[in-house]
Amino acid sequence: MKSAVSGVLLVLGLVSVCFGQGDGGLKKTHRAPIATSAAPVSEAEADATFQHVADLFKAILHINVTNSHAKSSTALVTKAEVVAEMTRFYKAAQPAFTLTPKLVKVDLPRVTIDKPSEKANLIMLIERGCVGNYGPLATGKTNSLSVQEFGDAVGYFLCRIAECTHTPSTKWTPYLHGN
Repeated sequence: MKSAVSGVLLVLGLVSVCFGQGDGGLKKTHRAPIATSAAPVSEAEADATFQHVADLFKAILHINVTNSHAKSSTALVTKAEVVAEMTRFYKAAQPAFTLTPKLVKVDLPRVTIDKPSEKANLIMLIERGCVGNYGPLATGKTNSLSVQEFGDAVGYFLCRIAECTHTPSTKWTPYLHGN
């Protein structure tokens, strides 16, 4: 009887705490909607994005990555240029790596970049998990990228760099637990 009463009191206490949660008087901020565009990314937009990536590398990893050069505001960025920038950032971050993930198998017949040096860089990034094996950089039919494709590619790349440069906790990382 005593344990049943204490169980009911515990549940009622938890319910009262949950319902007692409010917004704490916090003001809700209004965010302007993000406009979507089907237009391809220009070299200037890509350069501005990679400048933000360079700032992140400097602030978080303490690695200085210099800007390659000024880009045209009207020319479209090509997949090869994006791969070249990602390769440059990957090589700059490599000394800070604390984790080496398993290599990813590359589906070579689907890779659409033809120039051998650019293809080698893309294959290296795919193997290291920095570029999606079937993403638009690897298998896209056009030479340019939409805003969404470019954003996904850069985000995917940064996630892998973050994973490789930060020591995982054995407490919270399941694949470090063993069987």
